[in-house]
Amino acid sequence: MSATTSPESSSESESALDRLEREAEEDGENDLHDLVTHHHDSGAKLRAWRKAEATDLSTPRSQMAWEDMDAMFPSIPRGSNDDDDEEMRDAHPLPAAPTKPKPNRWTTHQLRQTEAKHSSGRESFPVSDMGLFSLLPGELRNLIYRLAFVPPPQNQPVVIAGSDLICGRGACVHHRAPIAAPGMASTCLQIRNEVLPIYVAENEFRFDAAMVRNRCVAAWARCLDSYAGMVRKVTLEVLVLRRDVLGVGTESEMGEVGVECPAARGDGRFEVVFSAGIPRGKIEGSKVLELVERVNGEDVGEGGRARRLASIVGSDELAEMIFRCKK
Repeated sequence: MSATTSPESSSESESALDRLEREAEEDGENDLHDLVTHHHDSGAKLRAWRKAEATDLSTPRSQMAWEDMDAMFPSIPRGSNDDDDEEMRDAHPLPAAPTKPKPNRWTTHQLRQTEAKHSSGRESFPVSDMGLFSLLPGELRNLIYRLAFVPPPQNQPVVIAGSDLICGRGACVHHRAPIAAPGMASTCLQIRNEVLPIYVAENEFRFDAAMVRNRCVAAWARCLDSYAGMVRKVTLEVLVLRRDVLGVGTESEMGEVGVECPAARGDGRFEVVFSAGIPRGKIEGSKVLELVERVNGEDVGEGGRARRLASIVGSDELAEMIFRCKK
């Protein structure tokens, strides 16, 4: 006896099957929509992260919060096959998040020194490790500096020359660190702090007439900043023109103005010495000696010896004496 199926039961079974298929399609579309939304959000966060990394160069990559990557790229929600997912993760574990090396103590110290130098308004110099040179003991590095930048006594003083074609027709270039000091002192901050005390304190300096005439010596002293207080003596060349007895022509002679600084004296004063080639009347008419006495009577104050040295070699009184010597 065969069983018969009524039309109502057949329609009910078909509607239930249709309903299951429809629900399955809706679940698939929802999963696909969630996946696309998650991919879009992750891509937007990644682009924002890259943009922030490119614009904010002051934050090293080693300080990036890698623990935020889980929040940026969350795992895909598990479906009905949770057991299969756990077996896959156990068989193929995900690699650990990459880590960035943190800056060592020496690099951090250099960064802090550079920030302090920049915030104080002074000229900043690039921070750089010294490579293999830093492995040498400090005493050996000082010996290298002396061999390179301190001539023997028979070759003293160090002659610094200027040019009327440069400083005489435009802005003085001796206020720049690579020109006022050895170029090696501009490589990094540590080398500058090691080179300049030796270069400035163990040398005597002689400036040619072009440097003196264009007041480049004052720019040189200001560029050295506090290291200019270690200068022991500077010699300034002054061109003196003399008329012959008949008044027909002139002859030139190179005079000298020696400025002895407090670093070479025990009394903390400046002393100016004139050579015999400079007429006494030219000196008295310019009042250079009165200026030196006035500077010696001032308080050291901010800038100290460096500021007072610049005020002497760049003064109007000295410029007037140089002008009188050419008349």
